[in-house]
Amino acid sequence: MKKILIMGGNQFVGEAIAKEFLEKGYKVYALNRGTRKNLDAVIHLKCDRNKVEDLEQVLKNIYVDAIIDVSGYTQSEVKLIQNIMKNRFSQYIFISSASIYNNISSYPVNEDDFVGENNIWGDYAKNKFLAESEIINNSKLFGFKYTIFRPFYIYGIGNNHNRENYIFSRIKYDLPIYLPNKGENIVQFGYIDDLVNAILLSIDNELYFDEIFNISGDECISFNKFVEICGKVMGKKVNIKFINTSDKIKARDWFPFRDIHLFGDISKIKKRGFKNQYSLFDGLKKVYDYNEKNKMITKPILNKLENI
Repeated sequence: MKKILIMGGNQFVGEAIAKEFLEKGYKVYALNRGTRKNLDAVIHLKCDRNKVEDLEQVLKNIYVDAIIDVSGYTQSEVKLIQNIMKNRFSQYIFISSASIYNNISSYPVNEDDFVGENNIWGDYAKNKFLAESEIINNSKLFGFKYTIFRPFYIYGIGNNHNRENYIFSRIKYDLPIYLPNKGENIVQFGYIDDLVNAILLSIDNELYFDEIFNISGDECISFNKFVEICGKVMGKKVNIKFINTSDKIKARDWFPFRDIHLFGDISKIKKRGFKNQYSLFDGLKKVYDYNEKNKMITKPILNKLENI
């Protein structure tokens, strides 16, 4: 039986990974603090990944085929787990972020474009970039294979970020959706199940060894179009209005996305056999139906900017 260790594993991306790998017959360890419920079939390793002695104790005598790091945000976090698990895993799969692309001169971005710290995403992008660099360096030092995924916006059932559900709630309660400026920035959304399938495909697969991949859906659309698709999913008309941003009013003051282009070239991973299973409409329909059935689309709290 193949074994994986998920760093995280009990929220959105990590839980979706755990569920799929369990269904495929893997033995799944999930290392997290236990502040949220873990899946019943998962072997829970309760630990703060930043506490060295605790980490050494819970991982004692554990050998896995791959480590899938969902909760790694800093260089020190990935360095620590790789040191402790040295010679006890073969592949390190890291969920990075498309936010690390910097000084972008043209879109769509590809894996060879410039990455690093940037003013838009701040320390988050800086730390993800440094974590990637640490993984690549350590792979040579410790003799493991790495696979790094750079997702764009991830959506799906269980999303802990109030993104698609923000749009659903405003449409449901006949409230306008305020988009920054003219809502023309282009973005790219990837359904959670497609991301998980890419990870599954990469396990013990030489085509994915020591490689970095953009991962997202096939469609690149404006925020206007995204809202319209949400409305079609719900069978309702949408009321779109615009707010001009400024030094005093930022898109993130009310909007769940940054007002920037964020889309990339995913041809590299497609050449390795990956194929998205969900169109944006189909993915959003699945999320909407689930959230509505489970009474998760509640009346939104109005923002102070509503009176603009």
